[in-house]
This record gives sequence, structure tokens and C-alpha cells, in this order.
Amino acid sequence: MDSASNVFAGPEGYFKVVIDDFDGNRIKAWHFEDAEGNKSPNLSGFANGRHIDLIANFENKTISPFALRDALKVLTNDLTEQGMVMSK
Repeated sequence: MDSASNVFAGPEGYFKVVIDDFDGNRIKAWHFEDAEGNKSPNLSGFANGRHIDLIANFENKTISPFALRDALKVLTNDLTEQGMVMSK
């Protein structure tokens, strides 16, 4: 992916990752599209535009435990940075 080609298409057109806005340093806006054309909202906020990180098919029994563990870690880190996690 680069400025001339802002779309990554997954296998057999199952999904697309689309970069909507990139300033050369950070990804300001990107979204995920499924094969039926459904689009996610802007996902750049999860990593503050530093990288693209996505787990698709969350309902898959192999993926969901990993995704939940990772999501809780990210949430805990974000809340800690905001001073909202109690410490001993």
C-alpha cells in the first residue's frame, strides 16, 4: 500500500482494508470493508494512527479468546494512561 494504491484486498475479495487519510507520518483514517460492502467506522483511533491492527471474524472460537485478551490489555493500558486504574 502506498499513496497511489490505498486499498489492500484480502483473499478472494473476502475483505478490504482502505486507508482514507495518511499525512506521511500517521494514518488519520482507515476502515475495513467486508465482501458485501459493509464498512467499519474510522479505526485509526485504536492505535493513534501508528499502525493498522485488525482482527476479523471475532465470532470464530479460535480467534475470540485471543481477541478478548488483547482487547482487555489495550483497554487497561488506555485507562492507566488516563489515570483511571487504581494501584496499590
